[in-house]
Amino acid sequence: MNRKLDLPALLLFTALLFGVIVRFYPAAANGFPLNDGGMFYTMTQDLKANGYALPEFTTYNQAGIPFAYPPFGFYAAALLSAPAPVSDLWVFLYLPAFVNSLAMLAFYLFASEILNSRLTAALAALFHVFLPHSFVWQVMGGGITRAFGMLFLLLTLWQAVQLFRNYKHKHLALAILFGAGAVTSHPQTALHAALGGFLLFLFYGRGKRGLLSVILVGLGVTLLSAPWWGTVLSRHGLEPFLSAGGTSPRTLESYLSILSVNSLEDYLTLPILALAFIGFFFARQAAVNRYFPLAWAALAILLDPRGGDGFVLIALLLLAGSGLVKLSAWISRETDEQPERLMMKRGNSALLFGLAIFLLLGGIVFDFQLVNTSLKTKDLELIEWVEMNTEGGRFLLATGREFSMSDPLQEWFPALTGRKSLTTMQGLEWTLAGNFFPWYEQVTEFQHCATILCVTEWSARNGVEYDYLIVLIPDEDDTDNLSESLRSLGISARGSDSHALIFESNHALVFQVK
Repeated sequence: MNRKLDLPALLLFTALLFGVIVRFYPAAANGFPLNDGGMFYTMTQDLKANGYALPEFTTYNQAGIPFAYPPFGFYAAALLSAPAPVSDLWVFLYLPAFVNSLAMLAFYLFASEILNSRLTAALAALFHVFLPHSFVWQVMGGGITRAFGMLFLLLTLWQAVQLFRNYKHKHLALAILFGAGAVTSHPQTALHAALGGFLLFLFYGRGKRGLLSVILVGLGVTLLSAPWWGTVLSRHGLEPFLSAGGTSPRTLESYLSILSVNSLEDYLTLPILALAFIGFFFARQAAVNRYFPLAWAALAILLDPRGGDGFVLIALLLLAGSGLVKLSAWISRETDEQPERLMMKRGNSALLFGLAIFLLLGGIVFDFQLVNTSLKTKDLELIEWVEMNTEGGRFLLATGREFSMSDPLQEWFPALTGRKSLTTMQGLEWTLAGNFFPWYEQVTEFQHCATILCVTEWSARNGVEYDYLIVLIPDEDDTDNLSESLRSLGISARGSDSHALIFESNHALVFQVK
């Protein structure tokens, strides 16, 4: 009864408890993999059909896409689903949320090593678990690769810090093992694991022992991941990797967009950025602890403007916990020499509670968005009809969504029907190289077509021959321009002499080219 309250443990337990709920709720509420993952689902099926040996190409969308994607998540999904008497889809529904939940603990372990403080690490973990960047894209169906990549990245950096500070064979072996996991899970986490590890060497490991450790980790990761990259290079060369790497725009506009604040996600991060600012300029830390997160954040966004913002946030969270402690000391007019006692003061605990509730509510909002960003029963009924009543054929999908890469129907349609979708972008980053963005612009232009004449002109201009046109019917209360285009296109196609209506529901129209 007289034991002193362990505030860091309480904060960490709270973060993990609510973090798990936030990560699993969308999957449990929806019942179908969230948003994307259709291509990865097909690649998992391809892997199983090939006796767990890497296929040369994936059958996804009949697009000739090299099977070059890091395969760790596919093997995990295939092995977990093999003995289960249910559809493989359950793995894509729940495994990403489970792996992402493990990443919460991995972040705390890494943060505690960098910050040398259980309290500031626990505060950083509490902020981390509710921020959308930490879970939204990782709990989706496509998180079957992204979640593993982030988990292994954090575990790699956790071991790398310990390796540079106090060399032990155990840390070397685990850094190699986790590093190979990051490389074989996701292309982005491979890049950022290498970047983070290199910066840790510069800040913590300079010296002969540190240099030797870096070399050994690099060689070990290279050898462990060789069965994957060696197979891909022998079949396809560097072209798929160069093509995929070119889809991250490095223009002045793309860099300036990072500084804009125009979404709920941006507003949720503003308090964290403010605390990170305080943590950098005012918290009493060694300079090496202050400048490592800053250097990591800057280089992450410079090298990867498309997806580096999530890693920038992880870096800045290392400073946010210290920033809150310093802010609490200023509010209480005290020093921060006893931060646990300081955080228990009424005003400071109210500040922490209010900030946690603010972030939790933000996470819940994104949960509901995730539930709505997935295939619904009416989508699955359309897919089932196409699978049962058409034989082959090439489809144009007018869904009213400009960004095909976050359109569930565009991605899952080829995976579940076995038909070819000419408007699906997934996987083309591995084949189109410099033509990826021009084709993306054309697919976006197609979604604005309001007449069948527009569709046929678009088809002729791009050399696209199609057999079927699917037009979704928007809800009555949808009045945006894209919804109006869909309504107009449906009316135009009905009256066309070149298209025959073969299926109609309150959700979609399917036309066949005569």
